[in-house]
Amino acid sequence: MTPTRRIFLAGLGSATALAGFTATPALAATSTRRFSAVLGRKQVGETSVMLTRTGGRVIAEVEARLDISILGIINFNYHLSSREVWQNGVLQELRASTNNDGTAEYVNANRVDGGLQIDGTGFQGVVAGNPATTSYFTADFMARPTWISTQTGKPLDLTIRNAGTSTFNTNEGALNCTKYITQGPLKINLYYDSSFEWVGTNFRVAGRTANIAMTSRGQPFNAIWTG
Repeated sequence: MTPTRRIFLAGLGSATALAGFTATPALAATSTRRFSAVLGRKQVGETSVMLTRTGGRVIAEVEARLDISILGIINFNYHLSSREVWQNGVLQELRASTNNDGTAEYVNANRVDGGLQIDGTGFQGVVAGNPATTSYFTADFMARPTWISTQTGKPLDLTIRNAGTSTFNTNEGALNCTKYITQGPLKINLYYDSSFEWVGTNFRVAGRTANIAMTSRGQPFNAIWTG
């Protein structure tokens, strides 16, 4: 993988994970939010995030697909499928698989007494505490200094700064958002609207701005996340 490709995949969110779960449909609340991935002026892929709550349990499911060709610098296909199980805001299980231009990557994680036991292509071991993931779907993650890559399972120790108000273009037009900047092994900008709903991400790669922008909102994520 070239350095520019690695930056793009990290910024995409290398997105999320789940475990087997049976819910009673009448008790479940579900919302799906869709995003387009645009590099410069060219659409290069799509991402969807679906949240489902049943009782105290929240499931996050992410699908990310890319088909990138840029002047011979980046030329590859990518598909990530991931699912997360959360209980009262704490990650319990993570299952993710990625076809990274023909290279298989994965994450299997489970909550144990000492923290989160991770078996992934990028990390094997236990991460203590209550880490976030690179799925971005809640602004609650901005208060957590450790995130788990849903592509490789690698723990990412980040500094996250509130950069104040900024506009971000989505299918609903230019939205006034709170902008967060992550610093460390993952350098991206995250945008949450006036209701602190995630509406997009951007970052620099190969001299261009990559945008992951909302194209379909669905029902509010926060109502499902907080119950």
